[in-house]
Amino acid sequence: MNRLVRAETRRLLRHPLALTLAALFVFGSLYCAWVSQNMASYNIQQVQSNLDFLPASCESKQNTPEQRARCLADVPLQAAGLERIQDRFVAEGVRAAQAQHPAGALLWTVRLLTSVPGLALLVMLAAFSVAGEWSRGSIVPLLLYESRLSRLLAAKALAVWVWSLALLCASGAVTAAFGLLYGRGAYPLPSPGALGSVLADTALGVLAGAAVLAGAAAVAVALAALLRHPMRTFLAGMLLLVLVVRTSAVPALGAWLPGGALADLVGFGAVDGVWDHFWISTDPSTVPALLRVLPTLAFIGLLWLGLDRFNRTRDRA
Repeated sequence: MNRLVRAETRRLLRHPLALTLAALFVFGSLYCAWVSQNMASYNIQQVQSNLDFLPASCESKQNTPEQRARCLADVPLQAAGLERIQDRFVAEGVRAAQAQHPAGALLWTVRLLTSVPGLALLVMLAAFSVAGEWSRGSIVPLLLYESRLSRLLAAKALAVWVWSLALLCASGAVTAAFGLLYGRGAYPLPSPGALGSVLADTALGVLAGAAVLAGAAAVAVALAALLRHPMRTFLAGMLLLVLVVRTSAVPALGAWLPGGALADLVGFGAVDGVWDHFWISTDPSTVPALLRVLPTLAFIGLLWLGLDRFNRTRDRA
C-alpha cells in the first residue's frame, strides 16, 4: 500500500493539471492577501484621519459661533460612531495581518484552501486525474498492478490529500514572504497577537484544515470513481459543493450539516472577508464542532462502502 501511495503521489505531483491548478491557487492566494492587507490598512488609516480631523472641522471660518458650538457639542457622538467603525476595521486588520506573519500566513492560507476556491480545485483535480483514467483507459494497467480497486482508490485519495498539503505549504511560504518583505512596509497593520498565541492558533487551524482536506479528497475521488467521466464528476462535485455551502445556514440543522460543522471546525468566523461570506452561519451552535463533524464522517464512510459494493457489481457485469 505504501509503495502504491508513493507511486500515485509522484504521478499526481508531476501531473500538468495539478501543477497548473497549484500555480493558479498560489497566485490567487497571493492576490487575496494583497487585497485584504491593502483594504484593511487603508480603512484603518482613513477612520483614524477622520477622528483626528473631527474637532478641527468645527473651526471652519464659514461657521458662525453658534454653528461652531453646535458642531463641538456633536463631536463626542460622532467620535463614538467612528470609534465603533474603527474597532471593526482594527479587527479586520488583525485578521489580515496574519498573512504578514511567518506562521500566521499558514493559517491564513489553510482557510482559503478549505473554503470554496480550494475545494473546487480538489474536485477538478479528482475529476480529470482520477475519472479521466477511466475515460482514457489508462486505469487498466493500474488495475493489473493492483487488482483491488478499493486499495487503488484509497491510494489516489491519499495522493490528492498529499498534493493539497504540499500546496498549502508552498502557498503559505509565498504569502509569508510577500507579507514580510513587502506587506509589512507598504500596509501597516495591527499585530496578529503574541507569538505563542499565533503558533497555537496556526497549529489548531492546520490540523483542522488537514482533516477537512482529507475528507474532501475522499469524497472527490469517490465521485470520480462512481461517475468515471471527468466533466460529469466536475459538475456533480460543484453541485455538491454548492449544496454544502447553501445548507450551512439552515435554521436549527445547518450547524450539524457538513458546511456548518466544517466551517466551525476550521474557524471561518475569524477569516478575512475576501471569502468569509461563503460560510458564515446564521444559526451558530454551542455543541463542539468535533461532535458535529461525526455525521459528515459517517456519510463519507457510507459513501466509500457503497462505492466498493457498487464497483464490484458493475465490474463483474
